[in-house]
Amino acid sequence: MKVLELLFQLGILFSAFAFLWFWIQLLLVLLVPMNVRLQLRYFLQLLHSLFLGALVLKFMQMENPPLGFNAVLGIGMLTYFLYLIRNIRSRDAMMRVEVCANFVEQLKTKNEWEWTLAFISVGISLLWVAYPSALDSAATLWFYQQTKYLMDIPVLGWIFKIFGFFFVIGTLFRFLRAVLWLMNPKPKTRSTENEGFDDFEEL
Repeated sequence: MKVLELLFQLGILFSAFAFLWFWIQLLLVLLVPMNVRLQLRYFLQLLHSLFLGALVLKFMQMENPPLGFNAVLGIGMLTYFLYLIRNIRSRDAMMRVEVCANFVEQLKTKNEWEWTLAFISVGISLLWVAYPSALDSAATLWFYQQTKYLMDIPVLGWIFKIFGFFFVIGTLFRFLRAVLWLMNPKPKTRSTENEGFDDFEEL
């Protein structure tokens, strides 16, 4: 039950932070010229991941003390990592949609960036556990206070709780799929069995 409660709390936190970050990002994007918006998007994505990692640790420090290298931190960091890579799709899933090759390459680059970003963000967050004074910065405290304020608003808070509920379900399904994938190896496809034989042979 404690694990489910932690996942639920993190789901609410992610939803509230996403709502807050949306308006911050929109304001910043509107203030910059069109020719630098692509570069700014990647920079904002990096800031988003780092601020969210610090916010997760600050939340766990305040709501589930003490903050240290334990099972609670492991579950929190794993959930945070899964949240960062939630939009990444496999190459097979991308190829099901008929798009031009250039666009596929852009998606591939974006996926590689998101994987790198996820590992970097989790690594830096774990470093902050060893040096918790970084969690007392003005930016982290501001995000924590504003996110808590949004979560306490009656109507908006209930919306975040609904998202938190579905986040728990989605996370459990991710864990279940990962366990099933580890237990059952990928079945041998028909094309692999018939490798070396052509359906049509030119005479």
